[in-house]
Amino acid sequence: MEDVKTIIQEIVSTGGKIQTYAAKVISVNIEENSKHNNPEEAYSVNVVRSDGAQIDNVRLKASIQDKEQGVICVPKLNSWVFISIIETTETRAFISQYSEIDKIFLRIKNDENSKFFEVQTDVNSTNLLFKKEVDETGDDGQPEASLKNITSLVFDGEQKELAVKFWNDEGEKVIHQTTVAHDKVETEFINNDDDIILQKTTIDASKVAVDFQIEENETKGYSALIDKENILFKNTTKDIELEMTNKFKVEAGGKNLKNELDALINEIKKIVVVQGVSPDIGALTSISENLGEILQKKG
Repeated sequence: MEDVKTIIQEIVSTGGKIQTYAAKVISVNIEENSKHNNPEEAYSVNVVRSDGAQIDNVRLKASIQDKEQGVICVPKLNSWVFISIIETTETRAFISQYSEIDKIFLRIKNDENSKFFEVQTDVNSTNLLFKKEVDETGDDGQPEASLKNITSLVFDGEQKELAVKFWNDEGEKVIHQTTVAHDKVETEFINNDDDIILQKTTIDASKVAVDFQIEENETKGYSALIDKENILFKNTTKDIELEMTNKFKVEAGGKNLKNELDALINEIKKIVVVQGVSPDIGALTSISENLGEILQKKG
């Protein structure tokens, strides 16, 4: 394909005139083999001119073969556009003006074609992506290059949240993400091998919650919760729990510390000493009452 400079030179040298028509977008041609792995990829549209003539594959960018960079404005379906003819050939045209835009892609790559920056935006969200080129094996067994995500920053206007994501070296899995919404903040660290969430933190106006999963032959679960009413620490695997409200509640293996201390004091109260000093029942009762002010029973 001739480049834009050559086309302009030919038009000037031959005295050709660039013709522009009003047309309606009747379909958006989705790119099935996108290097960017984007199901909404599009580089051309089909239109119908005001005189009823249909023109297919009207370009959205200068080179529809060069799919790694450039600015692509995708018009809304059934919207009106101006199309301009290339080299006075009516079957070759590009959109020169838009009335309505569905989404915009902006892509920049470095000189080595190894790193890419992309902006995707529509009426609901804006997505900033940093990518790198990764060599893979295609379905035909031949090597082919694919663009994989490194990190992204997404603003979702509908959900009112901002999300930051980081991918693994292969660009296949998200290994860390932080989401900031109008009502909470969430952070997740994800195991690259088995997708286990190693650590998740949630903060909102009423609480702070932290969950840990540590893989060492078995999964160990730890969690911490701080809210307006209490503070709670748990080990779900070992069944250990420490809760602080107006009292402490300590439990392990299904047993409650206050219950066990009460049982101990009650057994001591039963001791009958024939000779010597017997247990002071009044003191034991006072100790039990003091423990009741500090510790909370189970249930």
